[in-house]
Amino acid sequence: MSTIDPNAELFDGPDAGSSLPTSPPPASAPPTLLDENNTTSGTCLHLSVTDPQQIGEGRNAHTFYRIDVRPNRYADTIASVRRRYSDFRWLFQRLHEERPGAIIPIIPHTKAFQIEKRMSEELIEERRVSCEKFLRRVQVHPELEGCPSISAFFSPDAEVFEQAKKDHPETEGIMTEDGTASSAKEKVKHFFVKAGIKAKVARGVDLEETPDGAQMEEVEQYLSTLEMHMKALAKSTLYLVDVSKESSTHMHELGQTLFGLHQSYDPDAPSTDNTGSGDNDGNNNSSTKSKNPSLKTISNIFASLSAINKVKHDENYIKVSKPIRDLEDNIKAARVALKRRKDHAITYNTFLQQIKNRQAALEKLNHKNATSPNSQTEHQIVSTQQLLDESNKFAKVALASLEKVTQRVFREMDRFKHNVDGELRLLYANHARVQVDYSRQLDVEWNKLLPNGHGGGGLSGRVGGGGSGEDDGGLSKEAEMMMI
Repeated sequence: MSTIDPNAELFDGPDAGSSLPTSPPPASAPPTLLDENNTTSGTCLHLSVTDPQQIGEGRNAHTFYRIDVRPNRYADTIASVRRRYSDFRWLFQRLHEERPGAIIPIIPHTKAFQIEKRMSEELIEERRVSCEKFLRRVQVHPELEGCPSISAFFSPDAEVFEQAKKDHPETEGIMTEDGTASSAKEKVKHFFVKAGIKAKVARGVDLEETPDGAQMEEVEQYLSTLEMHMKALAKSTLYLVDVSKESSTHMHELGQTLFGLHQSYDPDAPSTDNTGSGDNDGNNNSSTKSKNPSLKTISNIFASLSAINKVKHDENYIKVSKPIRDLEDNIKAARVALKRRKDHAITYNTFLQQIKNRQAALEKLNHKNATSPNSQTEHQIVSTQQLLDESNKFAKVALASLEKVTQRVFREMDRFKHNVDGELRLLYANHARVQVDYSRQLDVEWNKLLPNGHGGGGLSGRVGGGGSGEDDGGLSKEAEMMMI
């Protein structure tokens, strides 16, 4: 692969400084992203990830992909940017930060520690396909409209995107009402309180929940049940798909073996013995020939069966196996969304625990001050009361955030359930169509093995006419090409 400058200008025409559009713009207007208020409307644009280009050598080598944006599949490119695989991963992480509780499409990650594998064409192509699918799903995701990270990701200005990667918001720190960070000492205390809450959760202690807690439990149960059934469903369905591949291999070997036997002995071959001593055998052979096809014909039939099963497997892989893997990834994505929601629940419970701790500390200080009042204790009471008030404010903010994320999870799960149901129905309808289409072709070939069947010359009698014409279920074009 050739090398490129990742900061090279890819935008042409008067819209060179614009961002990614989400609908075809007027000729006089630059393309724009959906804003935070989702005011931009229109049809979805066509996104494609193409042209992987390598930069650097050895361990510093990495690949940039070109992202093209078009009003539709066949129109000219409106905008283009180059991004590396880690940039897609960054966008994935940022979308979770900006829209916690949303089901963000998974980018399947294949680790490649060896440089040869990391730069292999197979891995690069696998990542290209995954990243393209990811972007297209993000584009139509109703919960992700207006995300700042999407705007930064598609910015033609390299500095804007690099700055966005450096300046992404910190999510673990404690912020005061005016937006400034709390003291390092309070951060440490908060960290240990949160660690204690996480430890309780790990031991099975229930968190303090919102009023929607029971509904969230139903969501958890649904996802657990779906995971269990999906695991069994995938195992059985993928086995059925792989059976065709195994059958193809065994039938190919069987055909070769039968052809070898035909070469070692073929009673139907022209005889060089003119003594007439083989009349009886000839009569028997003639009788046998009229009932069953020769070994040569049988070997050709098994070659045809092998080709049909191979093409059947390949089509099932595209229409059945890959969609099942996608469904498994979607379930993982839903799990991540629920985990993000649990993170917010832990944060809310952390502030509740902090409130309890500070209330207890305040009661002790008030008791101490009542028995032996002094200015230092009074100062501690004022300070602790301020911290308690701060914790109460943060708890309210955390609760509001948790409720917002919870409602997003509910919206997402409603959409998720509907999509899973539709995808499963389509998957097995496609599986059935493949079975029906190739079963016809297989039946035709198997019938030729029967006594007085259609056997009579293998492929040459079935391609290009000359057949019985009793059916149109002969070899598919793909199977014919494999045979040829």
